[in-house]
Amino acid sequence: MIGIPSLLRLAEHSALRTVALSGKVLDLGGDANSEYLSFIKGSFSVTRLNLDPKTKPDILHNLEEPLPVPDAAYDGVVLFNVLEHIYAYRALVAESVRVLSPGGTVLVVVPFLFPVHPSPDDFHRFTASTLRRELQDAGLSEINITPLGGGVWSAQYLLIDRLLPKLIRFCMFYTCRYLVQVLDTVTIHLAHLLGKKYDPADYALGFLVTGRKI
Repeated sequence: MIGIPSLLRLAEHSALRTVALSGKVLDLGGDANSEYLSFIKGSFSVTRLNLDPKTKPDILHNLEEPLPVPDAAYDGVVLFNVLEHIYAYRALVAESVRVLSPGGTVLVVVPFLFPVHPSPDDFHRFTASTLRRELQDAGLSEINITPLGGGVWSAQYLLIDRLLPKLIRFCMFYTCRYLVQVLDTVTIHLAHLLGKKYDPADYALGFLVTGRKI
């Protein structure tokens, strides 16, 4: 059976199409078999750093330790679904900024309303406010945060989806996910009519964040 993308993964790929990178890019925690970099616009070369030899990294290294990379060596740093797996995530963010050249971009993607998924562990979930403060404190500016997916129905669907057998997940993805999206749209309008404070971003499945080094 073919792979079954999640609502979060679809939202991630859609958001990545709005991002452009150039020059030398360091993909922290990257996997040579992953496709996410193909959605990003621009012309750039990629160096992948990972602890797991199965990901075929260019640099084999533990992200919990200081990066074996010189200062200002890269024009872009990508952390795609990585920070939640790093206990000392602030140290990694600081290291990401250190190896970034002035004017370079840090690109972060993290889940929010998503089940625990050890790889090899799972430590954190970040709100949009936390992500902004963390990147600002690390010395980045021009921070832009995009909620991924969102809506109470989408969140419930995503949390339940991972409990189901693969065949049922496959059938639901190509049927029920469209109903879920309609229900989220209807809920927005219904909440507005009833005077309820409802923002789908409060139920974001994840976030895409970019920041620039001054």
